[in-house]
Amino acid sequence: MEDLGKIWRNLGANASPTPEPAANNEDIERKINDVQSELYGTIDALVSRVRALEQQVAELRVEFAETPSKEFTNAFDLMSPEELLGRKPQPITPLDDEDVIRVKGFVAPAPSYEKIQLPEEEELSLPDDESALSGVDPINLEAFDLLDDNDPNHLDASEIITFIESYGGVLNQEMKKKELLRNDITDKDRKEVYRLLEECGIKSYKANNFRTFYYIGSESEGPTKYDTYMATK
Repeated sequence: MEDLGKIWRNLGANASPTPEPAANNEDIERKINDVQSELYGTIDALVSRVRALEQQVAELRVEFAETPSKEFTNAFDLMSPEELLGRKPQPITPLDDEDVIRVKGFVAPAPSYEKIQLPEEEELSLPDDESALSGVDPINLEAFDLLDDNDPNHLDASEIITFIESYGGVLNQEMKKKELLRNDITDKDRKEVYRLLEECGIKSYKANNFRTFYYIGSESEGPTKYDTYMATK
């Protein structure tokens, strides 16, 4: 009977083995702490990024409100006056009310009816071939004589030189408008024309990234001759 009691002694006890405490609990806790620290750092970085994006969006909203069309209607928004005009901006003197007339909402200076009369004996004439170089620095006449009248590039170079002799210089932007260069001229031919001008003694002065002034004279005279030319425009 005593043996039968031993059989039922463990009746109702858990059949599964009792788990033993893990030996690496400290390693697991350390890993959990590391993951938690990295998670907090990631959250802080995301919060900072979201704040920066919100600031950029707010700035873009302000900029869009000021210029909603995003179309530039004023060239001075893209370039400085020196780059666009080739000179410093000059102040504008406001007109008095008595000198201004208004027509259908438009404002314009009052018209002047004074007539300018020239003396009868005074006649305007273009300089001839012999006096074309009077008052200007001499150019390389030998190279000028080498220009071929049958070559379109040589003809363009000759037209430009004649214009410079008469008006003291010319801008690269004006050459087509003044019909000194062919409208259908290629970049290769344009470079050839510029080479011919340099060979004939024509100097160039780069006023800015968009304007190059061609004139007769020395290298040091470029700024002075450019200012003089621009003052007459």
